[in-house]
Amino acid sequence: MEDGLVEADGPMDERTPRWIGGAEEPVPAAVRRIGQPLAAGMGLQLAGVEIGQEGHRVILWVYIDSPDGVTIDDCARLSPELSAALDVDDPMPGAYELRVSSPGVDRPLMTDVDFERFAGREAFIQLAAPIEGRRRYTGELLGVDGDTVQIRCSDGAHAVPLSSIQKARLRYEDVPIGRPRPAKATNPRR
Repeated sequence: MEDGLVEADGPMDERTPRWIGGAEEPVPAAVRRIGQPLAAGMGLQLAGVEIGQEGHRVILWVYIDSPDGVTIDDCARLSPELSAALDVDDPMPGAYELRVSSPGVDRPLMTDVDFERFAGREAFIQLAAPIEGRRRYTGELLGVDGDTVQIRCSDGAHAVPLSSIQKARLRYEDVPIGRPRPAKATNPRR
């Protein structure tokens, strides 16, 4: 399967995922092309590539996944192999720091398949340019319909064109453990 995307409990549908936003730019595409076979050879899937910045440092994030989850050891195994391959092919201009990681709880959504896979979860979507004055959407993913992502926000359902999305992420859902604390009762004195 192209780019090695899988669901936690088995393979996703067999169609080719459509990359969105920054994921379809030349550098992330080149890094995926180099990294995917290396990850697959280790029993991992390359889930995506992002370029970010921390202070003055440029960070090349490579996200890996597997049906059983990703360990620190998985990241440590892939990182030197990928670093050596990137040194040879050199798709990233200038100096950068390579970080191989799991996608995490606030996983980036980089393909149409991601939006389908995580339907029912809360997500944040940012557009490259505003549509009807709006650039950001936060709400429940409803899936993909043709060339649009369906999302239910507090102000209703929206159809967001895949081609307009700059970046998207799942939102971390903080689920409280146990029962909430009762409010302190006040005992007014008479």
